Amino acid sequence: MIKQGYKTSFSIDKITNYMMFERKIQFSKDMINSKDLMEKKSALDFIIDALQYLISTKGNSRNEQYKNLASSVSDNMDGKVYAVVKKELSELMKLSNEYFDIRHNDYLNATKEKREALNDSQFIEYLYNEHIHYYIY
Repeated sequence: MIKQGYKTSFSIDKITNYMMFERKIQFSKDMINSKDLMEKKSALDFIIDALQYLISTKGNSRNEQYKNLASSVSDNMDGKVYAVVKKELSELMKLSNEYFDIRHNDYLNATKEKREALNDSQFIEYLYNEHIHYYIY
């Protein structure tokens, strides 16, 4: 993340494959502004993949990963910032893995409910800019 000049005063040393991480971010940046729906979907796929990669570097279990990533933002585990970041990470993964057809080829979520296809360019941009993009940058 530091390689791209992102604003932080903290050292980020957990990304083990910067090339893959940076390539996914750059591809998503290039594609989100496209007029083509499939390119916008690809942008969302790649930014979710980058977020998933970032999460996966933070521990073994999902709960541990969310805790560790939230702790990298705020070390006060009783504070609101920590609680919000941890909750948002969980919600982002629900959005991408359960509610909408973002990263997977199967169309059923864990509870065997059909995930909704994303066919609205504005909603894809909303998800990208207001939710997912924030955690990567």
